[in-house]
Amino acid sequence: MAVADLDLPVAHQSEGYDLFAHEAHLIIDQLVKQSLAHVNDTKETSDENNEEYNIQRDRFVVLENEAKTNGQISVHWPSIAEFTNEKIGIEKINEYIEKEWKTAPGGHDNSWLYAIDFLQRKSLEFNDLYIYRVCYSIPTRRQPIPRQTVSIYFTIDVSKIKPKNTPVQISFVFETMRVIYRPGNFRFRQNWLQNIILLKEKIANDIDF
Repeated sequence: MAVADLDLPVAHQSEGYDLFAHEAHLIIDQLVKQSLAHVNDTKETSDENNEEYNIQRDRFVVLENEAKTNGQISVHWPSIAEFTNEKIGIEKINEYIEKEWKTAPGGHDNSWLYAIDFLQRKSLEFNDLYIYRVCYSIPTRRQPIPRQTVSIYFTIDVSKIKPKNTPVQISFVFETMRVIYRPGNFRFRQNWLQNIILLKEKIANDIDF
């Protein structure tokens, strides 16, 4: 698929996309407020001295810590000297997804399929930016080409001035979101993919052509 057909990050979108993003943020804000209200209600009604409550709380903390630890050590990102072409980026992103996002608590199940595309290389004064898109979808027998997909944009920052043995810098963003994440400080949650799909379906159903 040509790069021109892909969903580009916010900075490259048209005015129409800004309207889409605005509505998306309003819906997400509403979901966040509802979730926080539910959490507060749960805290008020939960008995923290209850043994089952403490067991589940401790288990959650352990899983969170394990996920963060795995994110820091399981994938060896290449150094500047080792990053010789864009194909290495595809290989390492795929390794990261397979080791981190599928195996972490809450990782995505096998119904989700993804494809990784190299989009472009931006040469700046002090670094080169390699930009990739990971496109997630759930194809089925009835709908082998899904109507909605989820795009995650990875950027590999290769410095021109740092020592050659310095690791490249990795960051990524989910479409409809503005938060920048980095491996090692991120825990994947499958429901993020589901929420983005549902959001796009709602907006698509509200649009009259």
